[in-house]
Amino acid sequence: MNPSVCVAGLIAAALLCGCATRGYTAADLDGRVVCDEARMRAVERAAQRNFTEVRWVNCPTATLRVVKG
Repeated sequence: MNPSVCVAGLIAAALLCGCATRGYTAADLDGRVVCDEARMRAVERAAQRNFTEVRWVNCPTATLRVVKG
């Protein structure tokens, strides 16, 4: 392989690493409202047991609380 191609690849990889998103902090997640996936799974399982169909218009929500410690 041509050495200049290897060098160009390494430079491109180094530049792309600088574009990576940063991780979430506790302040970013605390109080965020998300879909309650555990509740949705429970409803889906109950519907399967009762041979009924579930169509979600809006998902049930849960508020994330970060425990510090």
